[in-house]
Amino acid sequence: MFWDSIVSRAKDGAASLCRLLQLKPPTSQQNKEALRDQASLLFNLSMLFAVAGMGNAIFVVLNFQPLDRLLLPFIGAVIVTIYALIVTASLIWRRTDNAFGYLQWARLLYLALGIGWGALINALAHYGTVDQRALIIGLALGVVSTPIICVPAIVAFSFFVPVAFLSIVAVALLGIADTVTTVAFSSYTAFAIVGIICTNIAFEGRSKAQAALRREVATVNIFLREYQEGSSDWLWETDAVGRLTSVPEILAAVVDRQMAIHEERRLDTILGSTEESTGHTPLRNHLEKHIAFRDIVATARLGSKQLWFNLTGHPVYSVDGHMTGFRGIGRDVTERYEADLKLAYLAEHDGLTGLLNRKAFVARMAKACEEGRRFVLASIDLDDFKKTNDTYGHHLGDELLVTVANRIKAGLRPSDKGGRLGGDEFAVLIADADLDQGATAAARLCELIAERLVLQGHSVTPSTSIGVAALEDTADDASRLFFKADLALYRAKAEGKGAVRCFTRDLEDEYNARLVQEEELATAIDNGEITVVYQPIADLFTGQVLCLEALARWHHPQRGQVPPATFIPVAEASGLIDRLGEWILRESLKRAAQWPSTVQINVNLSPQQLVNGRFPNVLATILRETGLSPTRLGIEITENIFVDFSKSVLDQISAIKAQGVRLVLDDFGTGYSSLGYLQMVDVDGLKIDASFLRQLPDRKVEAIIRTVTRLTADLNIHLVAEGVENTMQLQWLRTNGVHFGQGFLLGRPKDCPPVDWIDHLP
Repeated sequence: MFWDSIVSRAKDGAASLCRLLQLKPPTSQQNKEALRDQASLLFNLSMLFAVAGMGNAIFVVLNFQPLDRLLLPFIGAVIVTIYALIVTASLIWRRTDNAFGYLQWARLLYLALGIGWGALINALAHYGTVDQRALIIGLALGVVSTPIICVPAIVAFSFFVPVAFLSIVAVALLGIADTVTTVAFSSYTAFAIVGIICTNIAFEGRSKAQAALRREVATVNIFLREYQEGSSDWLWETDAVGRLTSVPEILAAVVDRQMAIHEERRLDTILGSTEESTGHTPLRNHLEKHIAFRDIVATARLGSKQLWFNLTGHPVYSVDGHMTGFRGIGRDVTERYEADLKLAYLAEHDGLTGLLNRKAFVARMAKACEEGRRFVLASIDLDDFKKTNDTYGHHLGDELLVTVANRIKAGLRPSDKGGRLGGDEFAVLIADADLDQGATAAARLCELIAERLVLQGHSVTPSTSIGVAALEDTADDASRLFFKADLALYRAKAEGKGAVRCFTRDLEDEYNARLVQEEELATAIDNGEITVVYQPIADLFTGQVLCLEALARWHHPQRGQVPPATFIPVAEASGLIDRLGEWILRESLKRAAQWPSTVQINVNLSPQQLVNGRFPNVLATILRETGLSPTRLGIEITENIFVDFSKSVLDQISAIKAQGVRLVLDDFGTGYSSLGYLQMVDVDGLKIDASFLRQLPDRKVEAIIRTVTRLTADLNIHLVAEGVENTMQLQWLRTNGVHFGQGFLLGRPKDCPPVDWIDHLP
């Protein structure tokens, strides 16, 4: 193992020596840089060698009687000439930067120089006296040791080999030294060889390391340049007191605007504190305390624009441990910061109106409740907004919402908060107010919103209903306040809209009673407490029963008979009308299937049954189940169905009519009567409201009934007079050509009604 190690090291050394003694054209950038390093060092050494060598050569020749020994000045002149050629070659390299060519010439010139110095030493040994031998040996040792610090190795050995060989010859063969001197000189020569090799090996390693370092630095500089040119990040560096050593381009405009800080250029002054900044103070603390930092947000203002930066930095220390400054990376995060601010704004504000959205508004209310602050909640709802939206289009509807929101903002104090809860629902938190003050503020808002405006050429007068509730005790929370305000809002709607109503305890009592009624009605439907009775519609001249109208009745176990006028609105408000209406329709059609084919069954349809769009399918299913001919069924609709008239309602009415079912317009002449409805909907008959008959023999009422009679005759549809309760009314109807009627005089609602002739015809 030991010998193997020695052999391996010997081979490695031989390979290294062979590599050092080779001079090849550069094949890579690394080789080119290594040759340039060698040439640069050789240039400096050559200047030193030339000055010292020429001086020594002249000095030595002059001290050995050159006039008597002409060979000495001749050799000296040759040596000086060679030195001059070496200097010339070195200067040419500085101009051409051809390191390989320079080293080739240097190898030849230093070879000649070695021969010249070896010849001079031999000549001095020949002419020198015994007293001069020490000088000659010293000169030989000095010349032999010169190439120890010379690179590259091929140039060093080009000089060393001839001068060492000739010096040994001069010392050993010419007898100017004894054996000890000869051995010592030879040993020193061997040491010089080792020195040349070691020096060149060390220089080669250093040269390669420097070349690699230069490449890394160049690569890093390229990356940094590309990074700075293609990225929003930028590099910064300060001195020990925080002044920027150079102003990054991105901060140049800021510095130019802030002439007062232009001379100082402190980073923590340029990125100054503003009311929006939260990063300035930590930045200054880190710079003053020499603490590294990461992702600190700092800000600067450029004119009216606020700039935001993300900074990362670390302190830099000198070799002796003193802090010399900071270095770091900055990033312009203005766009991201503004985007974050916008996202934060959008997260809390309605995108259309700019008011607080439901979530943010409820959060403000919840916080105010938790803190026990005094405030009033106003719940705002636009009246008939759907009608406006459907009539003029959604674009105008959106403009109307924006206008209303702007008017709400204009009517608020800085301490108040406004929000859009969704659709045409708004809410306002009126701070530091009691119920009376809140009602006054809500009334001002109601008047402000109701001012007429023109949208897209259309004159629009908005109307709002507002419910007001105040925080009365600590038990109230946001949800309960909304509940109270909504109850007041519903009351304002029910009382005619366009008004402000405050919450009172009786509103909650009514609401709770309605909840009880809803629960009882649901139970009644499930338990079969709802029954159906039938009232005849008869020919006023013959008494023949032409139709029976199905009417719902509710017998409550404790309260007895509950009028339809009481429980039908409850069913409509609670959503039970679909179940109730479907049950009445099915029971009525089952019963009608048992009557003579000449008798028609009429069933009332609530507008709420058309909300979900299922009624036409339900009707078709029940007709199939009962087997009743569609022509024997009449669906009575009221004019209220057209209040929120929409394409969906029209489509469903058309689908009902398409099944062969007859349509009857009930309670005609009241509510929202319009002859336009008769144009939009193909009805088979009209039922004139009972209120008209009760006013007979009023002259105007008589004129109205006669007009409706002529209208139905012209439209070829039948007319039924409701509310026939006495013979005077009956005789008037007969006299004025009204053939069909319904009322207590002709028959009360019964479970088992007559199906051919009424019981009594006066």
